[in-house]
Amino acid sequence: MTTDLRDIFPKTKGLDEKSISALLQAIKRNHKNGQFDYLKFKQSVLTLQNMDMSIEIAYKSAFATASTLGLTKESLIKSANGYKYSVQNERESFAESLLAQKKVKIDGRKDEVIELTRKIESHKLKIKELEREIAIFQSRIDNVDSDVEAARQKIESVKNNFLEVYDVIHKDISNDIDLINNYLK
Repeated sequence: MTTDLRDIFPKTKGLDEKSISALLQAIKRNHKNGQFDYLKFKQSVLTLQNMDMSIEIAYKSAFATASTLGLTKESLIKSANGYKYSVQNERESFAESLLAQKKVKIDGRKDEVIELTRKIESHKLKIKELEREIAIFQSRIDNVDSDVEAARQKIESVKNNFLEVYDVIHKDISNDIDLINNYLK
């Protein structure tokens, strides 16, 4: 697809770039070149709207042109649902990745605190030479809480950014399906 998908989903402007890129890549992977599908239809509608056409007229005009290329309302909705499914799959992949990151960056760090605390207790029984090592372990424990909080906040921010972009694209596609159903009889 030669068109920048960001132009087809203009409501994503100003949102998280990594999330936009991930979701638009999922859409791009589902695109079949050479077919007049939902993306080309949406692009046509936007072009017509930029020429000061009402949304209803833009939808009807774009569909009238596309129908000469074999596009049907059913194939258009099927195509839109395919892209919707693509972004839903990307959301599921993202959720799995997010869980893995939480496990590594948060739970793993908490396990480190438990292990270091155990080492500190065993070193307290040793001679004075080990007191220096105990102080080092204690310092690491003190820093883990702030590291865990920073990792949690970063993961939460990434999640929120992704879900914000997901919601915009998902709602945009759903709205287009509603408009297709309303305007294309």
